[in-house]
Amino acid sequence: MQKKTRGAPPPRSYLKLPKELAPPKPKAARTTDSASPDAPNQSSDNQQAIGTETDTLADSATASIDQNSNLSETASEQTPPSTQQAAPTQTVATKTPQIQPGGIARIQLAAFLTQTGQPLQRGMNWRIFEEKKDDKGRMPMIHNSDGGALELDLKPGRYIVYAGYGYANLTKRIILPKAGDYSESFILQAGGLRLAAVAAGDIRLDGSLLRFNIYTKPNADGSQQLIAPNIQSNQVVKLTEGTYHIVSSYGDANAKVRGDVEVQAGDLVTVTMIHNAAKVTLRLVSEPGGEALANTVWTVLTPGGDLVKRAIGAFPTLALAAGDYTAIAKQGEEIYNRDFAVDAGLNRDIEVLAIKAQ
Repeated sequence: MQKKTRGAPPPRSYLKLPKELAPPKPKAARTTDSASPDAPNQSSDNQQAIGTETDTLADSATASIDQNSNLSETASEQTPPSTQQAAPTQTVATKTPQIQPGGIARIQLAAFLTQTGQPLQRGMNWRIFEEKKDDKGRMPMIHNSDGGALELDLKPGRYIVYAGYGYANLTKRIILPKAGDYSESFILQAGGLRLAAVAAGDIRLDGSLLRFNIYTKPNADGSQQLIAPNIQSNQVVKLTEGTYHIVSSYGDANAKVRGDVEVQAGDLVTVTMIHNAAKVTLRLVSEPGGEALANTVWTVLTPGGDLVKRAIGAFPTLALAAGDYTAIAKQGEEIYNRDFAVDAGLNRDIEVLAIKAQ
């Protein structure tokens, strides 16, 4: 089931998702590392239902993200001072004219989420490089600042301008042939993605154990690139428009789900992933309900004998995918075990009795 808010078009292809998170309140306004998604551990690491809510980032002339997000305002009721001035008399040169030294070339830089959006007023990172490389073969960076629209005085010349907005970015080569006023716009075609997860039945999960990795879609050879690692629950990630592969991990054992989500330019999409998982706390006791024994070495196995997790301590807490397991507790030279089951959303203690078999 899809949910649209404030007239935003729904994502084109989604499965049913619970409406766990409310969209942000409407009020005023890639560099990647190569990696492959975590390999599946059990049947729980299959593509699961994903819930989405789409919130438009531009509402008329004013739009913003809620206080808990990092997505910057895309506009405000007042246009930034730099954009209130008279339009520059020249535009950045697109050809390769002769550079006329002397004087000041004043350039106005503005970034937009979409072609028809308002200029971003914060959240941008601007980096200006001289095109001419130094004796080490590097382009010297002459300006680095954060904020919204930028007005900068430069010498006439050739420059490389980087406009970064979270994980969305755009780089342009600009030429300022002579003294005067210039302007350049950067259309980022970017949107926002906010991730969360629940257990089956809309049961709330421990957010401190949730992490999300965002990957590109697989290439023809099946390879993928890691775009954004270790994203926390409810964190807003700014991305270039496109389809991404999400891996949600609950804890560091085998509770993982994955799915694809589409980010649309100008929209904030809230995605809720569904885990068939729960937390269990392991305790080695000498009698039911007794004190947990310290310095216990734990091993958790599947019924087939595959290793799921190792832990050390009196009462380690693990997030596990729903299913059947065997807990093996080693105390000194003694070894004890117990079979147990994990039900989605049902957190509980698992006691292993330190009693020798007769």
